[in-house]
Amino acid sequence: MRGFLKALVAVSGLAFLLTLSINMALAFRMGRQAAPVSEADGREALFHIIAILPESDGDGFYADALAAMHRAAGDSGAVMQVLRYAPAGRGESAARMLALAAELEPDAVIAALPQEPGITESTQALAAAGIPLVTLESDASGGSRAAFVGTNPYGIGTLAAKAVAEGFPQGADVALVLASAWADARGATIVAGFMQGLRSRPDIRLAMTRTAAAGPAASEEIVRELLGGRAGIDVAVFTGARDAEGAARALIEYDRVGAFAIVGFGDDPALLELMESGVVLATVARSPDRAGEAAVAAAMNLARGERTGAYVDPGLRLIQGNGDGQ
Repeated sequence: MRGFLKALVAVSGLAFLLTLSINMALAFRMGRQAAPVSEADGREALFHIIAILPESDGDGFYADALAAMHRAAGDSGAVMQVLRYAPAGRGESAARMLALAAELEPDAVIAALPQEPGITESTQALAAAGIPLVTLESDASGGSRAAFVGTNPYGIGTLAAKAVAEGFPQGADVALVLASAWADARGATIVAGFMQGLRSRPDIRLAMTRTAAAGPAASEEIVRELLGGRAGIDVAVFTGARDAEGAARALIEYDRVGAFAIVGFGDDPALLELMESGVVLATVARSPDRAGEAAVAAAMNLARGERTGAYVDPGLRLIQGNGDGQ
């Protein structure tokens, strides 16, 4: 009997502690929602930010941006939750992640969204739920986002033109190869920036424009075309890191290094190594760290009910054969 009473007391104590813990957690959450933490106690309120990113990352941009987002969120007193959408059926997959984000009720969402049907409806639903959206690198929100952090594609074109102009003082015929990720209005903007950057160089001619197919064999197909029917091309400009690297390695494999120069994209170590060896002339690199930091800064401003800029350009760098960035 005495043993039974001891067991009963122990169970009752555990039940009391569990109930007390639940009540304290609920009280904390309700208090956090009802009133901000006072400035006097020196503590920062905890915010919940969701990042929606693609599973595949061709040049490591989103991986680097996410690392910067985690650092910036930690410094701002926020927790970062990551949701990823699959490349196959990416529009539907991204829409599902947006719906899930709405159900989780974060303080803000940062999303790199594909240009696919169904995305606009999902972003509008997020806005209707009162959750601010910051789009990253791809502004496919249908006007429902509160801020956009993204590379200016026009600048990609002008910096690529600068690399070609400085590398070919006697003139050149150029092939501009757009990555499949830029096969939308941004691709046309890249071309416009490239042409504007060469407005004072009539001796440099844009001889052909191609959009590389998705997949590892795309760049090799481009190289075969340039070495075959378009043998007069002096330099090929790529806007995809994997395409540029693949083209450079194809030239090495075919023992045709120097048949045409390559202007690449990104600052992947493998591409920089090819530039040091003279296979790649220069590369245009985005700024993922700045992009990630700017996205979190905008999300935190919106989560706090403050104003933020509608557009932030994290900037670009031109890395040339001497390793200097401009």
